[in-house]
Amino acid sequence: MLKSVLLALGGLLVVSRPAAAQPTQPIYLQYDGFVRNANGTFTLSFGYYNMNNVDVTVSPGDANSFAPAPNDRNQPVTFIKGRHRFACSMVVDNTFDGKLQWTVKFAGRTETTTAKALNPLYELELGSQKKAIAGLDVDNAPKNVCVNRPPTPEIVNPFGGPDASTKLAAKVDQDLAINARVEDDGLPRGSKITATWTKVSGPGAVTFSDPASAATRAKFSAPGAYEIDLTASDGDKTSTLRVTVTVS
Repeated sequence: MLKSVLLALGGLLVVSRPAAAQPTQPIYLQYDGFVRNANGTFTLSFGYYNMNNVDVTVSPGDANSFAPAPNDRNQPVTFIKGRHRFACSMVVDNTFDGKLQWTVKFAGRTETTTAKALNPLYELELGSQKKAIAGLDVDNAPKNVCVNRPPTPEIVNPFGGPDASTKLAAKVDQDLAINARVEDDGLPRGSKITATWTKVSGPGAVTFSDPASAATRAKFSAPGAYEIDLTASDGDKTSTLRVTVTVS
């Protein structure tokens, strides 16, 4: 077991701590599936699962590439810890033959997505289709590259399953825990996601424990109906989630 080492040097106590552990767990890739767009093109969706407890950067190149070329198709280079579906949405034309694979090499493991991207088994159902193309201008999007889409703020079901309702209830002067998060595709590369809570309407004041955090607590000073917004931005695109709260 690693322990801190205490050294007494000239009466000065120095605490020597072990270096932070390097991420050693794999990054699993997944092909979410495809959408048949109304204009005859397809939208392909890719995701990943970073098994480390920290975000990991894998630069484009041999360790982070698409095949066939071009290898750099604007795919994410920052892999946020945890599972992230719909991290790369890519529009391809109707002549696409289904042969496109994403490969990431990390922690001594190589992960590659399926070679049969247009297998009918991978056609997304309606709910997943909406997430794969959310914020995507299919008609005007650049082809064959991962397209930056607005970050997606959402209320999370703490027990898993479908997204939770955006209609909440609270009591005057009591904290309301709001279990929210912001999902993003990691584009533009090097961008930083910001989240901001604001009051839109309501009879009293709203105080947020941390208005710059998606997961926060809100306190309402008077009974009535309120609307509050969670706005998320990646520095290039912005989206807003409207939440209604009935306060008694």
